[in-house]
Amino acid sequence: MQKAAVIGAGYMGSAITFPLSDNGIEVNLWGTWLDDSLIESSLKGFHPKLKKPLPENVKLYYWRDIKAALGDTEIIFIGIASEGFVKVFELLLDNLDPDRTYYFFKLTKGLVEYEGKIMRATEAAFEMLRKKFNNEKGRNSSSSGKILWASVGGPVRALDLAFRTPSASMYGLSDTKIKDMLQDFSTDYYRIFPTDDLEGVEICSIFKNVYAMAAGICDGIFKKENEGTYFNIVAFLFNQAVQEIARIVEIAGRRKQTVFDLAGVGDLHVTSAAGRNRRYGELVGSGVDGETAFKKMYAEGEFGEGFVALKLGIPWLSDKYNVTENLMKEELPLLNTLNRIIFKKENPAFSVKTLAAQLGY
Repeated sequence: MQKAAVIGAGYMGSAITFPLSDNGIEVNLWGTWLDDSLIESSLKGFHPKLKKPLPENVKLYYWRDIKAALGDTEIIFIGIASEGFVKVFELLLDNLDPDRTYYFFKLTKGLVEYEGKIMRATEAAFEMLRKKFNNEKGRNSSSSGKILWASVGGPVRALDLAFRTPSASMYGLSDTKIKDMLQDFSTDYYRIFPTDDLEGVEICSIFKNVYAMAAGICDGIFKKENEGTYFNIVAFLFNQAVQEIARIVEIAGRRKQTVFDLAGVGDLHVTSAAGRNRRYGELVGSGVDGETAFKKMYAEGEFGEGFVALKLGIPWLSDKYNVTENLMKEELPLLNTLNRIIFKKENPAFSVKTLAAQLGY
């Protein structure tokens, strides 16, 4: 029987155990130090975020038991929030065998800060691998060990996946050898679409969380007094978001077509319709300060990735791709508007209506 370790017992880490288990894979689910209550409840037969029991062949581990959780598996799914990625990955590296080949599948979506720099989580992981093992992109110079990597994009909402509702996911692959493994994770309700545009998938995953906040902001502005009469503005901003993500992917030198596929349009749609970032946007649109809204959700156990991705994303675009303030205003006006609303505390209704009046002819 194949074995897999899943790192992170929150929404997505726990949800991915369902298709893995349904394929007969023995799953070790490890929770971080923030997941103790999730592990404790799941051991009693109920996962509080997914609102159901986990599959029977999932073994649960508290954070101190990471060595046992990794065991002898070579397949590792990472399903933690971006804020904890660096610390957890460093802990992982301390417990890996440098002589073995590992297959990593990153469910984490977002930018991270590592050694004073903002970067994609995969970039940080490879930097840590080189530092730890003195290697090139995961290849150990003194042994046969190797890291093969896949970044998992959407559109997959964790609750839907856990209830085995038909879902599709795009996997950005670092090596074609991983492609042969994907049939072992796929089920009749969880379909996988591979691509070699790993960076494009990751950029879509980062910025879909940012732009999904726009739909929520519209809810916050219009829902109370104009229920059912603001679908036009949501569609207007959704289209603008797709165009801007495509522009960012283009600036990064990756394929625009990735944006008009599952990892871009698909993931943006599901996050805008039902994700945590939509809820965060609704709080902001209703008048809650951006920082306060983030802290409120965090206190309730919900991490607003879009808030952090926006906070890190603008300086990342500036430093890595020389995206100036003028370029952002001209070519990424919705991104600029979200930044003004959330971090410069502009009135959401005024900002959204101003933007709508400026786009087009």
